[in-house]
Formats: sequence, C-alpha cells, structure tokens
Amino acid sequence: MSYAHPQQGYPTAAPPYHGYHASAYNPYYGDPYHTAASYNQADDAASSCFRCFCIIMFLLVIFTLLASIFMFAVVRPDTPAFKVESFSVSNFNLVQGSKVVSGKWEASIYVDNPSYRMKLDIDRWETSLYHKDNFLAMGSVMHSMNLDSRAKGTMHMKMETYNTTASSAVEDMEKEQKEGGNVSFNLRLTLSYDMKASGFWYNHYSNYRSGTLRVKCSDLKVPLPAGSNTGSVPGGSSKTCDTSDGF
Repeated sequence: MSYAHPQQGYPTAAPPYHGYHASAYNPYYGDPYHTAASYNQADDAASSCFRCFCIIMFLLVIFTLLASIFMFAVVRPDTPAFKVESFSVSNFNLVQGSKVVSGKWEASIYVDNPSYRMKLDIDRWETSLYHKDNFLAMGSVMHSMNLDSRAKGTMHMKMETYNTTASSAVEDMEKEQKEGGNVSFNLRLTLSYDMKASGFWYNHYSNYRSGTLRVKCSDLKVPLPAGSNTGSVPGGSSKTCDTSDGF
C-alpha cells in the first residue's frame, strides 16, 4: 500500500474577505427609491394641509358675506313712526294790546318701532310748540324710553307759557278764532336715540345705529273760539308726524 505524502509547507491562504459595502449597513445610506418616496409623501401631506386651510378660509369668507347680507336685508333699522294721539290746551289767553299769549298744552304721541330684531332706546327728547313758525312754549326735557322689536309705546309731554310776547302769532291766532274757531299749532320734537340688534347671533345687544331724530307734528287744529280758553283735538283724529335724521 502506498501512503499519501505529507504536504510540504503551509496551505494556500484563503481569499481576502471584503465585507459589505457601506451603503448596505449604514443607516445614513438608505435605499434611494425609498427615500424619494418618503419625500414625495411629505410633500403631498403638506399640499393637502395647505388646500384644507385655503378651503376653510374660503368657507369662512363666504359665511361672513352671507351673514352680512342677511343682517342687512332682515335685521336693519327702520325709522320709528310718530303719531299724535291727543292734544289739548288749557288756560289759553291772548292779549291783543300787549301781544302776549299764555297757556298750557298737553300731548300724547304714539311711537312705533317697526324694525325687526332691533331695539329702540330714546335717551332724551325735547319738545317745543309753535304757531306756524312763531315760537310759543318749550316743554320739559324727558329721559329714557325703550321699545323692543316691533313694539309700540306712548310719549307724554307738557308745555307751558305765561305772558310770552308773540306779536305776529297773537294776531294770526285771533284771526283764526274769528274765522272758524280752530287755532292751529305745530309740535316739534328732538330725540337722541340708539337702535340695537338682538337675536341668536348675539349674546347681548350690540350697537347698530344711533343719532338724532327731528319730528314735526304740524297743523294740530284745536277748537278755540273767541272767548274760550280750553280745547282739544277731537278724538279719533290722530295726526301722523314727519320724521327726519339730524337737525
């Protein structure tokens, strides 16, 4: 039998081990395709958020516009209406020689607030009495009158004068007494007011409109024949007043 001869020298060295490329195990070197896809998803998410924000802002603008149109069309202030319900005079006296007039006047004025969901607050009002354009008497300054939406109320006022010189007015009133017995008076009011909106849009009343109203109640004819010192406008003959803003 023959035996294998022992190998002479050292065995041949194994080929060197090269290991893995850095991109195969280093987390900072990711898959290029996966990295690009991640960036695209992030961009899509940001774009979606921006679109949602724009849509929400657009809807808010539309809602605000529609609410403003609704408030203008429905909840808007209408000018209050005034009407003389009663008007009387007592202690009326004319002195032809000295051209003076005396008397006491009382009036009740019906006030109507026609506005929908608008509250009317009258802070104060001043009353003055004229015969044509000749001043006769001034009423006391009255304060505070409140009317809710589409509510009605009554204002009471008194005026008085004693021996007031009114040369032209005395002559004209004496002439009216002699011709028909009806003496004509003009009532004027100046009012400071606020109109405030209310409803489910508000937690409380909020200012909407304010200013001054000028009210003229003209040609209030009182039966005052010569020698009479008392008279009143006949019942049922109410007189509508003219209303304007400012002075």
